[in-house]
Amino acid sequence: MSKPAFEDIFSFGSVRRNRLSYFLYSLCVFAAMIILLILVLSGFAAMNPSAFDTDAAVPAEPQGMGTLVFPFLVTIPVWISGWAVSAQRCRDFGWSGWAVLLTLVPYAGFVFAIALLFIPGKNGENRYGPDPLA
Repeated sequence: MSKPAFEDIFSFGSVRRNRLSYFLYSLCVFAAMIILLILVLSGFAAMNPSAFDTDAAVPAEPQGMGTLVFPFLVTIPVWISGWAVSAQRCRDFGWSGWAVLLTLVPYAGFVFAIALLFIPGKNGENRYGPDPLA
């Protein structure tokens, strides 16, 4: 049985997360961020329709910057939980949770984040706790 996707999402302690749980968490967060982006863009377009007018000689000044503040504040907990979940995933195959800092390196971080989906975890208990599939 796989660990529930949203269990221990803010835990930086010695917790392990298997591939399926990591994938489901990542998929849900990705979908939520796409929906948030669509809502922000549609709200910005509704508040400032002349900004998207291609016939205007001078582009309109952006108004309603509050539309951008709320999504930014929402993404802060998502970043923190993403790092925690990635650290849990690293622990599943025996690496320290600090390895998640590799995601901050341009290009290599993206490859590492994708690799977390494919690297199998260690069977049985390791120094970070019991097998999440057990």
